[in-house]
Amino acid sequence: MDRRLCILGTLVLSASAVLAQDTGPPSVIAIAREEIKPGRMASHTRSAASFVAAATKANAPLHRIALVPISGDENAVAYLQTFGSFAEVEAARKQFDETVAANAAFKTELDRLDREEVDQHASQRTAYYTLRADLSYHPRGMEQTARSRFMSVSTTRIKPGRIQDYVDYIKALNAARDKIGSQAHTAVYQVASGATNGTFLTFTSMRSLSEMDDARQRMEQSQKALDEALGGADVVKQRRMLISDIVADGYNTVYAMEPTLSRPTEQFAAADPDFWNPKPAAAAKALASKKETPKAKEAPKP
Repeated sequence: MDRRLCILGTLVLSASAVLAQDTGPPSVIAIAREEIKPGRMASHTRSAASFVAAATKANAPLHRIALVPISGDENAVAYLQTFGSFAEVEAARKQFDETVAANAAFKTELDRLDREEVDQHASQRTAYYTLRADLSYHPRGMEQTARSRFMSVSTTRIKPGRIQDYVDYIKALNAARDKIGSQAHTAVYQVASGATNGTFLTFTSMRSLSEMDDARQRMEQSQKALDEALGGADVVKQRRMLISDIVADGYNTVYAMEPTLSRPTEQFAAADPDFWNPKPAAAAKALASKKETPKAKEAPKP
């Protein structure tokens, strides 16, 4: 696959808290998921960092946030891009192509990286999602997201014909959260293209993984109040039965934001410049730590 098309089709994190703007989460996000062949993650990391360096040098109109998994498939990397509309998606593709056409050195580097990555990727897939502001709950702003280090992404796939039931289910949950003053922060997106129909993503950004401990403790302490806000034990029981009927499957993945593979906007990076714009020595050290452990030399045959 042409790397240029893959990157533009990418993306991080969701209608997500991760790439939220001051006015709220972006209307459209692109998520590119790359599955890396076992044993090739270190070489892929170097190639991806080279792409970021080339795009920066060429001042290419492309910005992304890289997410590396700390749970789930450890051989998968995700890249996020945000847009105000699908018209912006089209404009971004055109501008990028024009940049490549006008910069021979940049094109040569992209072609080199395409050849280099042939043996790195097991698969590449891009999907576009649109914001469901009516299902999101107090999503974090851009500055809070930019200062985060981790992103929790919950993927939920709804059975055919049950999307409205799911929408009603989440709206009732958010109403109950309001009643008890919940501290939850989520950004919810629904697939538009590139993934199974009825797929929803829920994003939550975190400064530290300890926030997962805090959230669990708060839930344990407030569960009774939340159940009462939802309508009591009988209603909660009905909701458990309903959601099992609505959802086909779901899972959660926690990602770490990786600055060496990202190219955030100036505004986003300005919220935490030391993290998003690491000094060359620090970036080189971070990449070196990701190098594959060399295979042990075989003992000489007798």
